[in-house]
Amino acid sequence: MIRALCAALALFVLAPAALAQPNAQNQLAPRGVPAREVTSPGGIKAWLVSDSTVPMIVMQASWRGGTAADPKGKEGLTSIMTDMLTEGSGDLDANAFKVRLQDLNMGLSFSANSDGIGMTLTTLTRNRDAAFALAKLTLEKPRFDEAPLARIKRQSEIGIRQRETNPSYIANKALDETLIAGHPYARRVSLESLRAIGVNDLIGARRAALARETMIITVVGDISEATLGPLLDETFQSLPASTARVPVPDAAQKSGAGVIVKSLPQPQSVILFQAPGINDKDPDWIPLAVANYIIGGGGFSSRLMDEVREKRGLVYGVSTGPSFRDHIATLRGSAQTENKNVRETIDVIRAEFKRVVEAGVTEKEVADAKQYLTGSFALDLDSNTKIVSVLHNYHWQGRSVGFVNERNALIQAVTRADVDRVIQRLFRPEAFTFVVVGQPDGMAP
Repeated sequence: MIRALCAALALFVLAPAALAQPNAQNQLAPRGVPAREVTSPGGIKAWLVSDSTVPMIVMQASWRGGTAADPKGKEGLTSIMTDMLTEGSGDLDANAFKVRLQDLNMGLSFSANSDGIGMTLTTLTRNRDAAFALAKLTLEKPRFDEAPLARIKRQSEIGIRQRETNPSYIANKALDETLIAGHPYARRVSLESLRAIGVNDLIGARRAALARETMIITVVGDISEATLGPLLDETFQSLPASTARVPVPDAAQKSGAGVIVKSLPQPQSVILFQAPGINDKDPDWIPLAVANYIIGGGGFSSRLMDEVREKRGLVYGVSTGPSFRDHIATLRGSAQTENKNVRETIDVIRAEFKRVVEAGVTEKEVADAKQYLTGSFALDLDSNTKIVSVLHNYHWQGRSVGFVNERNALIQAVTRADVDRVIQRLFRPEAFTFVVVGQPDGMAP
């Protein structure tokens, strides 16, 4: 089926890697992560953390240019192509390929999102060379056989049909069609586009997308720089030097489009709300992490949860969070409530935004947010699998290799004035567009 690239882009939201490793507490986190950039003899760069605590290696590689670059009429091409990469390569058909993975006790997966393609390789040290060789074969000689392609298409068709009654899908589609209409991010795979994808399309998409020019690599585990360099060359050097993908333009995002209602027969309504945001290159990005925790990102510690759920009992949960992609940055939130409570819920959310914009936050709220964001970060670094995920996110964002060890100090340096400034900039209630999916009382589609 079509899978999403496992990469969380927010500074303070770090998704776990797709493949787990044996339970082993990594001792790197308390004293910092000794990451460094290395260059192979052939000139391929990677971030590396050498750690022999566990005889295991985890590598993540990503290529810029994802599903947003799919040709019109063939939406879904990149996702299907990445799913097919582990359905056989070289002399190994789909079944033989899976047996080979099991024999090597390794994990190899590919995924795609709007901005890129990702690969995750996990192997025991003793099977290192064979595991990297299989990854090389997969990149160079995928089979794209008709039988697994037909199976993957059937699975995807089921998902396409089911999504039409999925409130989250309906709400996100409505936001995109309203705020970024016409941009590639607003396009969706359809039954027609799926059926238009053939083997030759997959071959062309792989050649166009998997290029050294757009590739970043992060490796954590039981491997030295001297050993990694030749492996990188052997695995990736045969890829094309440059990409043939058509660049995706930045999205021109609207704001403040009011309330959009999409009818869906159910006793509860899903509410999504969105305003323009900022990306991680903006000076206010780190203060935004603190501000968001206070307003809607801190679970039961957040203002929205206190006002909307605890004091009034209107929702099961409410949260906010900033996110960015290569061509858009947003500030988003969500809530779920009974149909009779939708209008009041939106009113309370807007009122709380207005109150915090006008009155600001307290010193205690800022201190508590910084304590949580810095204190909980160690949990994101307690295994090699988690470390590679965190580092690779920063690598993708264009951060320095040492940012992982600087991040907490940057958060600690945020002041109350910084938080108030970013709130006044981004949390203005009139900037948000709300989408309601359900049958909210007194609110017509």
